Amino acid sequence: MSTSPDDRMTEDKPVSGLIADALQQFSRLMRNEFALAKAELVDKGQTVARSAAMIAGGGLLVLPSLVLVLMALAALMTELGMRASLAYLLSGLIGLAIGGALAWSGVNRLKAGSLMPQRTIGQLQRDAATAKEHL
Repeated sequence: MSTSPDDRMTEDKPVSGLIADALQQFSRLMRNEFALAKAELVDKGQTVARSAAMIAGGGLLVLPSLVLVLMALAALMTELGMRASLAYLLSGLIGLAIGGALAWSGVNRLKAGSLMPQRTIGQLQRDAATAKEHL
């Protein structure tokens, strides 16, 4: 049975050398994992920034338009015979419902679960399982 050069190198090394190699590989693994976590967190941060910009931009563009639409709706209801106060109240409630739906949608996009570094967590779990197998 022939042995590979790697097997011979391992057989020729003292235990202290093997431990040093293992620590060096563990150190390299941790640096790689931290680099992955950093990259993933930067990506998630960019997602948060884009989401916040979209919410702000949407609010700036939608708000005046929504006011005009609600005023037109109230005027239409008044023309159709509804009392003006009731028409404005209904228009306001409709605007409140639309605004609430937009805000709820924006908050859901920013929930902590969607911002977790899932790839890094998964990789760390796989690394831990591999380490347990070899011990």
